[in-house]
Amino acid sequence: MKGKAIAGLVLSIAGLVLSFLGTFFSIAALPVSIVGLVLAVSGKKALAAAGQPAGIGTAGMVLGIIAVIFSAIFFFTCGLCTICAVAAA
Repeated sequence: MKGKAIAGLVLSIAGLVLSFLGTFFSIAALPVSIVGLVLAVSGKKALAAAGQPAGIGTAGMVLGIIAVIFSAIFFFTCGLCTICAVAAA
């Protein structure tokens, strides 16, 4: 039961780190962040249903939301910068 929450936390952290690394990494960060968010929410619900503490799921959910926002912002802004650089060349 704890596996989904832990996987969501790890993927959310990975998505957050990947979003800050640049253009090509921010392309990978968006799907990783979304999967991390989904797993964290699913894991939190499973832990709450089992009556166990859901702190890991909550942390993964919060980091997943932050990671999705940052990776979406960097994905679109770095994508626009890349398109402008290619068009200028």
